[in-house]
Amino acid sequence: MKLFILKNKTLLYYLIGGILTIGILYMILAVQIPAVKMRIFLFALWLFGEIYLWVNILKSFKNTWKNKISYVLLSIWYWLPACLLGITMGILAVKGVHQVNKTAYLTTVGVCIIQYLIKFLIFVLVFLYDMITIGIRKSVTTKNGKRILLRISLVIYLIAFILMIYGALWGADNFKIREVNLKGLETHKEKKSLSNLRIVLISDLHLASWRTQTSMKRVITLVNEQQPDIIFITGDFVQFVSEEMIAYLPILAQLKAPYGIYTVLGNHDYGRYAHFNNDSLRKEDVKNLIAYQISLGWKVLNNESLKLYKDSIPLGITIAGVEFYSPKKMFINEGDLMKTFQQVDTSDYVILLSHDPQAWDEVIRRNLPARLTLSGHTHGMQLGLYNKKCKFSPASILYKQWGGLYEKQGKYLYVNVGLGSVGFPARVGMPPEITVIRIQ
Repeated sequence: MKLFILKNKTLLYYLIGGILTIGILYMILAVQIPAVKMRIFLFALWLFGEIYLWVNILKSFKNTWKNKISYVLLSIWYWLPACLLGITMGILAVKGVHQVNKTAYLTTVGVCIIQYLIKFLIFVLVFLYDMITIGIRKSVTTKNGKRILLRISLVIYLIAFILMIYGALWGADNFKIREVNLKGLETHKEKKSLSNLRIVLISDLHLASWRTQTSMKRVITLVNEQQPDIIFITGDFVQFVSEEMIAYLPILAQLKAPYGIYTVLGNHDYGRYAHFNNDSLRKEDVKNLIAYQISLGWKVLNNESLKLYKDSIPLGITIAGVEFYSPKKMFINEGDLMKTFQQVDTSDYVILLSHDPQAWDEVIRRNLPARLTLSGHTHGMQLGLYNKKCKFSPASILYKQWGGLYEKQGKYLYVNVGLGSVGFPARVGMPPEITVIRIQ
């Protein structure tokens, strides 16, 4: 049997148009958002799935259209997200990420990504059906089977789309407070200094992803209501550039903790997702982001550590913070764990802040003196089930530790699934998290 692609001229024409589209999109991303340009292969796969699915719809129902109006309405509905994405990319190409309305951009692209994810799931079902029926003579039965599958897929699409819309309108700011109790401190010194210590951990604010400031105001209120002794924020304050933080400074300034607020940078905080004319300007933007945090009275830990004191008396606690570190050697990898622990008092209870939880593997492998590591980064893929009875997320495919508490060799890791959104502006079964950790 000849390959379907070679037999079907309609599909071939669509593929030629798709290749040209992907080429243009790659050029736009390479200039404006260079860090994600290699994701073009993912976009190409999605677009192929969309084209393949559309051609199957045309072939399966070409004799069932009652009138041209039905066909036109279906075409508009099917291709509208692609058109919106094209318009958005055009605006991005002209204005650049610094001038574009970042919230509108992220929302539009996010909604388009939602429907691409759903369509790709349907494409997989249709593609598998075609593979299974290869070599089988096309009959009324197989054609009817394809029509039934496409109708079932439409139901799947509608259900999934409703869930995603729910996740965007309500799930994205349905904040969940998760409480964790850590026990088993060995020494009397630790028991005295850490008794009933209350830590609040938040992560992945992605400030440009919020449609209004109301949600972040609620976060600050909820955090302060926990009466934390210490607040930790493990990176990804912004999506693209430091200026996203300016409008939120008066809100973030309301965070209060008697022993201080400590932060590290995430991968989005290094200006790698925006276009700068030269690397010096990018580094200046990172310095601006750090300066904004310092102006709030926060301590930014860049491959360094510090001891906690109360009235000049050491509390037996050291906080270490590593810059973004990934064992996968991404395009961003500023972290240096050995430098981070260089001045650490190993007799203290050491808490490590690392945006990417994969740094914990190095902590275990090198037996670094971090008793507790706090991270974010994964978002729990913003999709799954995460409650006391069930814990599942597609994030587990990429990360061994993607959410919650983990223990190994007497060392603990807690991964916060984040507050903001990235990719698509929704959360389904993976609510944004505020973590309260009590060390007893």
